Amino acid sequence: MEKINPDALAESGDVEQDERSGVQKVTEEMILDYVAEELHALPPYSARPFAEWLDQNWGEFNEDGTETVGSVIAGALADWRGGLRY
Repeated sequence: MEKINPDALAESGDVEQDERSGVQKVTEEMILDYVAEELHALPPYSARPFAEWLDQNWGEFNEDGTETVGSVIAGALADWRGGLRY
């Protein structure tokens, strides 16, 4: 499985933007691994539903296509924990 590169450009849901060089396509499984195993940001029982939710709502965190994968995940984690989006 490919690992998340937090510095890569994040998908936005816009086909043209997502075909740019440097955009990393991220899967639910990659999110789960990154959040639970690499960041240790959530325990597995919370990381699983978070990964599923973020996979379904990814574009909401990068509508303009300027965010990195790391900033999308950080913003989503803040939202998941009840904080404000960045």
